[in-house]
Amino acid sequence: TTLVTHDIANIVEILIAIAIGAVIGLVIARRIAMTAMPELVAAFHSLVGLAAVLVGWAAYLNPGAFGLLTDTGIGAVSKVEMGLGIAIGAITFSGSVIAFAKLSGRMSGSPILLPARHIINLGTLAAILVLTAFFAHTPGAEANLPFIVALTVAAFIIGFLLIIPIGGADMPVVVSMLNSYSGWAAAAMG
Repeated sequence: TTLVTHDIANIVEILIAIAIGAVIGLVIARRIAMTAMPELVAAFHSLVGLAAVLVGWAAYLNPGAFGLLTDTGIGAVSKVEMGLGIAIGAITFSGSVIAFAKLSGRMSGSPILLPARHIINLGTLAAILVLTAFFAHTPGAEANLPFIVALTVAAFIIGFLLIIPIGGADMPVVVSMLNSYSGWAAAAMG
């Protein structure tokens, strides 16, 4: 569908990209033991989340290439989708990095409990929602820049904050949850 409706790539370029990804995946899969599969999945989910963040930023920086321009700039609905994609992608990335670190033993599997963590998390989530609203309703790309930067940073932070208090034994469940987040991020960016 993309090839038919958009003039962005040809089938040869897409096949080359698929081949490169397949070779990388094959090499990684052959080197990883089956017992290390949860940490591998966490690492791959972090890349999916980062991809969603980068696509969101690409859409913000070049909205014409994504067909997002209206007479007054990027439409509010597109900005909300962009903000959600960036936020969910950043949460997926940073949360998956913590899950990978705990599963691979690079970080202690013990829960790290911050004082007032629930209030911090709630405040960060509220900030993300408010920043998304300001981003959606502020006209002009330059005026939007502080909002999208702050939104991205807050989302990366809450991804860490949500996962560090969870013990290593529960990380496979966390990885599964983050998998659903990466799907949501991809859907929002779609």
